[in-house]
Amino acid sequence: MFSSPLPQLINLLSENQELNGNQIAESIDALTNPDVQESEKLEFLTAMTEKGETELEFSHFVREFRKRAISPELDEFSTRAIDLCGTGGDKAGSFNISTFVSFLVASAGIPVIKHGNRSISSKCGSADLLEAVGIPLAPAKEKLQEGLKSLNFGFLFAPQYHPAFKHIAPVRKRLAEQGILTFFNVMGPMINPARPSYQLVGSFDPNYLRPMAKALETNNLKSGLIAHCQVEDDEITCVDELTACGENLVFGFGRNQTKEVEKWSPSEWNQKEYPIRHLKGGDLSENLKIMKNILDGDCFPGLTATILVNAATAFLICERVESLGEGVELAESLIQDGKVKKWLDLTSDFFA
Repeated sequence: MFSSPLPQLINLLSENQELNGNQIAESIDALTNPDVQESEKLEFLTAMTEKGETELEFSHFVREFRKRAISPELDEFSTRAIDLCGTGGDKAGSFNISTFVSFLVASAGIPVIKHGNRSISSKCGSADLLEAVGIPLAPAKEKLQEGLKSLNFGFLFAPQYHPAFKHIAPVRKRLAEQGILTFFNVMGPMINPARPSYQLVGSFDPNYLRPMAKALETNNLKSGLIAHCQVEDDEITCVDELTACGENLVFGFGRNQTKEVEKWSPSEWNQKEYPIRHLKGGDLSENLKIMKNILDGDCFPGLTATILVNAATAFLICERVESLGEGVELAESLIQDGKVKKWLDLTSDFFA
């Protein structure tokens, strides 16, 4: 019979002690064990949140969940691939920016291995938009590999690769009902089972910028950037990604190494600053219309600028360009020359 270590670990946390790697691994074994009482799991996560996990503890959690993920066997692509996504939870109701930028980056010939889920807090999640353009959420392994070879794109549906999470979901729901957010609320983008070498990640919580960057760096990624955008608006205060609608707080690692959190305004990409309402999205039907407008050059300029900002940064992370300005020019040309639209058409035909 499994003997839960959680009571002992809860005592350590109550004494403000840092858990080591072995203790983190033991805690995850218990959290993902269906025989362990939910009350114990809830008490452990509450205690960890009240203490506040250290950078090292957070890195251990990320490493252990990456180890436990089911491998999609995409190693031949992972060394060149990037993932672009946000944590969610910003309540901004924005368009699926990182998903569209993933299409744009793939159309440039860079492998994108996107890891995501259905909508949890928004009207239209990345998986919803992908399905709508013809990309299946759970293709056969051979089709997934062929898609990366032919289209430079693959999608990994999170529940398929992290089955143990179902044993934590009820506890997370209870905590959320109490207004308690845990490290799980920012960890999703960190545990892509394909382990791409590059990542551009948005966080709804600026306090996690450095811990997230350090966790990815210590888990052997080559380069990346964690971002959070602060917005001056009566209703929306932040966005979990880079935008041209406010001040971006960023922390980079690898080629994009920063010693501390930096502030990047839209002018870093030679863009103007626009109202946050330019990024507003809707349900699936509305977001498909917005995507068509982007491709036709007929959307709000703030949305176009935000897409260019993210694509340019992704190109820089992957070493496709030498500067953000060069990245913006490349992204603009891919949209204006119809290459992104052509890529979407090819993708739809490929998976038909």
